[in-house]
Amino acid sequence: MQRYVVSQFDGSTFVVIDQTEKREVCVCSNYDDWDDARERAEKIAKLLNGVSE
Repeated sequence: MQRYVVSQFDGSTFVVIDQTEKREVCVCSNYDDWDDARERAEKIAKLLNGVSE
């Protein structure tokens, strides 16, 4: 099981959650011309999971 996972909060907001500590680590939102919140959140979770292993 991965420690950090991405969860969709609403249509344009994604949250990186620490499953061990049961808390939000990062919130990414789409805004203006930037429509990549999910991609950014997944990159952050991947980086954090690499550090925590």
